Amino acid sequence: FEEYWLGEPGMSEDRMSNILWNRGVSGVVVSPFYQTLSESARDLSLQFNWDQFIAVAISEMLRNPILNRVLHDHYTSALTVMESLIGLGYQRIGLCLTEHMDLTVNQRWQAAYRVYRANHPIKRIEPLILPDLNAAAIQQWAKKNKLDAIISAEMRMPEFFKEMGLKMGKDIAYADLDIDIDDPHYDGISGIYQNSRMMGTGAVDLLIAGIQRNEPGIPKIPVVLQVEGNWHDRGSTPGI
Repeated sequence: FEEYWLGEPGMSEDRMSNILWNRGVSGVVVSPFYQTLSESARDLSLQFNWDQFIAVAISEMLRNPILNRVLHDHYTSALTVMESLIGLGYQRIGLCLTEHMDLTVNQRWQAAYRVYRANHPIKRIEPLILPDLNAAAIQQWAKKNKLDAIISAEMRMPEFFKEMGLKMGKDIAYADLDIDIDDPHYDGISGIYQNSRMMGTGAVDLLIAGIQRNEPGIPKIPVVLQVEGNWHDRGSTPGI
């Protein structure tokens, strides 16, 4: 593997495409983008000469072109979190996300939450989805709906709980949809470990298969490989 950075000063998509081709690169893994998505800016594109490359994308933030890609199974993960919280006795469960995160996962977390809520005898609480989350908005929403558990994927949630004067796992339960079990920031926080290493492995497997079959260009029928996550109960969801 060799890393090429599109954000390098003076770099353009056309120049990067030519660099890769001139250096004999035939296989490309497109990593997730760092742009912030919104309803008015959600169609990210990458203009390479794709006929020269066999390519696989990690995530589906890249909308043009649609390549073979590897994703975390966000929908199943949200269902798993709901099932786990219900099993622990929680009934008033709310989902809060930034608009960017909602769009990054193609609204799969929100969809799973709504489907689970519609098919189980629990309170139908409307998700809180904002351009940017803050403690005041979350506190008002949680108080209005008398929440006993919150689901999110926002790294600032521990800070928000402190601002609200609430202790995770004592005053209110919290489950994160994307924990990093090796990061001290997530110590004591329950949630889904997305198995990102396996996603990288899957991307390489798809790429090697495409190289072996000599299938350059944009696929007519894209292949999507989904990797499931694992629930970890780590203290912020002690149960009722």
